[in-house]
Amino acid sequence: MKKFFAAALLVLVVLTGSIAAEAGTITIKNSTGIDLYEIYVSGSGTGDWEEDVMGQEILENGQTLRLTVNGSYSKFDMRAVDGNGTAVDWFEIPGNAKSLTIYADGTVEY
Repeated sequence: MKKFFAAALLVLVVLTGSIAAEAGTITIKNSTGIDLYEIYVSGSGTGDWEEDVMGQEILENGQTLRLTVNGSYSKFDMRAVDGNGTAVDWFEIPGNAKSLTIYADGTVEY
């Protein structure tokens, strides 16, 4: 019985470590000139923006926000939406980027 619990604990630790390795934290600075109400992140070229990662947060112009995203992307795309529903997209951001400054013209610094 002890061996079973030890094996189950080992599997749980391995799975938890795998899940943690797949998540990454990115700091995003909003330099778009507008407040952002929605942010979507997906693997480059997937054609699916997935879910809004902002929740109820608003990323005001000039502010920064830390987000946890899927860390297994080699490159990712990001879409931000303002209060009027206007979207700005950024493409092929390196998956290992830790800090981004986003601009309204679709450029990004990392």
